[in-house]
Amino acid sequence: MPLKNYITVLAYDGDVFSIEFLVTRSGEVPAQSWLDSISLSAQQKFAALFTRLGDHGKIWNEKKFKHLTESDQIFEFKVDDGRVLAFFFIGKRVILTHGFKKKGKKTPKGEIARAEGYKKEFEERNNHE
Repeated sequence: MPLKNYITVLAYDGDVFSIEFLVTRSGEVPAQSWLDSISLSAQQKFAALFTRLGDHGKIWNEKKFKHLTESDQIFEFKVDDGRVLAFFFIGKRVILTHGFKKKGKKTPKGEIARAEGYKKEFEERNNHE
């Protein structure tokens, strides 16, 4: 079945949260595609963070995971200069939107806006306003 019939693809099913890749209306999986493009070492570090959040429900180290305060409930997983943005959704779900390499001190507003756009699309597709 084509991916565009799906809204998410499971990345990790933890004891507390399921970590899921967002699938866009066109069938793309931006976070997974980006993760596939980075080093295996960085992929493993992100996988460890997804597992930790999935199994324990909280990552206290803001150098690894934090809320982007100037956003609509967008969070970022952080490994070196790589970032994967995400949001929480009903049913103990964490939806991974996309990833990018951060070049400056702050997360670019355009990347936050992109994640917020994915979040809005996801919520509309789930019929939750």
